[in-house]
Amino acid sequence: MTTTDPPGSLEERVAARHEDLTATELKVAHYLARHPDEVAFTSAEALGRATETSDATVIRTVKALGYTGLPALKRILQEQVREHLTPAGRLGRRVDVVGSDPDDLLSKVFAESIHLLREAQRSIRPDQFAAAVNALTTAREVVVMGTGALGMLGRYLTLRLTRLGYRARDALTSGFLLADDLLRLTDRDVVVLVVHEKITVEIDVALDHAREVGAKVLLVTDTLGEALRDRVTIVLATPSGSSQMYKMQTTTLALFEALTLAIAAQEQEPALHAMALMNRLRDELRYGQDH
Repeated sequence: MTTTDPPGSLEERVAARHEDLTATELKVAHYLARHPDEVAFTSAEALGRATETSDATVIRTVKALGYTGLPALKRILQEQVREHLTPAGRLGRRVDVVGSDPDDLLSKVFAESIHLLREAQRSIRPDQFAAAVNALTTAREVVVMGTGALGMLGRYLTLRLTRLGYRARDALTSGFLLADDLLRLTDRDVVVLVVHEKITVEIDVALDHAREVGAKVLLVTDTLGEALRDRVTIVLATPSGSSQMYKMQTTTLALFEALTLAIAAQEQEPALHAMALMNRLRDELRYGQDH
């Protein structure tokens, strides 16, 4: 990446500039993001044919994404290809053709997970992680938002924080019902937003309302870091891979474990008290069931 190129992966830039691109440029941009290995070694003319546009459109799109030109983008993508040419990287890139052998599948999923965790170790900035721990420990209440499977992972974070004695709740509803969850938000609260690819109406409204009341927003994302950077307080990048079979959430879950462990280590006495209380309540419930 040159000194004049703004930060952000190719996918992040496409997401961030989605509204600014023409329909034709958007078609090219999506192709570039979905075929990085091909783009790394392909000419503008060939990309124009592949996208049914032209070489001029390809170059214009690349510049609209913030690169100085196609050669600059290709250098970045070629470096990423070289990074993938490790045993774990090659294995992860083949995960979409794993076949039906369980042992083979298990090995490849583990290899892809290891690869993603290493990527996350590089992409999550220590200062942002520390800021996230501080924001969660000092919040009046933590409100976790997410959609689909990410919402279920968010619910896991809510459970872990609650067990440490913190006020945390889910806001996983959609449509008009979300208004009830947002109504109680204050400037002493933190919204944990778990979203990787698509900014829904619910997310858009929640971000606007959080800014209006002064609540902090912790964004856990794969590709939306650049697109939402000006609307959130903290960004933690959790790559989910590019497998055609499915997106993997290994890094998101590992991040949640790291956050809760860091909070427990920082606030040991309250955490131990909360755990002792939970164990006592469990014993009482167990005793009640036995009698």
